Amino acid sequence: LTFTYKIKFFIAKFIGSSYIKYTDPYYGKRDLQHSRISLNFTTNQTEGLIVWMGKGEDEDNDFLAIGLANGRLKVVINLGERISVPLIHSKYSTCCDERWHFVTVVQNQTCIKVYLDEELILFEDIDPHRKYTALNYGGICYFGGFEIGRKVNTVTTGLFQKEFIGKIKDVVLFQDSTKIQLMKAEGYNVYNGNSGN
Repeated sequence: LTFTYKIKFFIAKFIGSSYIKYTDPYYGKRDLQHSRISLNFTTNQTEGLIVWMGKGEDEDNDFLAIGLANGRLKVVINLGERISVPLIHSKYSTCCDERWHFVTVVQNQTCIKVYLDEELILFEDIDPHRKYTALNYGGICYFGGFEIGRKVNTVTTGLFQKEFIGKIKDVVLFQDSTKIQLMKAEGYNVYNGNSGN
């Protein structure tokens, strides 16, 4: 006897003028010294902002960002005092091959671990002095870009050049047991990526 389970993943498709703004309902209960985000993405572009955990309103806002720069996976963390620490994967174009890639970023106070397709690719203590240890992201996560009129290279002060073109799915914050319902968040020009093309 065989049982078939039809699982529908919602896949968000971004076309380059798209964004999703997700407000984390559990933000008040989070342990901001131990944050974590994981997601799957696929793209054929060498530049693009995949996710920006943070308000992105002014330069004083903490953030954790994941994206592509020069064909490499780039993760940037800012825990305070505008000190942005970029962590860049050494392999070129491993992520821009239109295949699904699974990325996880774990922040344990000032220690950052980045996993790509289950392999630990980056591990760094961004501040051994432990001056700032919490990711005060304000409960806001942007996917793919920012609101209309807010360019990625401006908001990210050049850390990322362009809006994301590609697909994102299976986003999980912290140790949550459920994936974020991307469809229910605020956004623009985001399509259902389930439809093959």
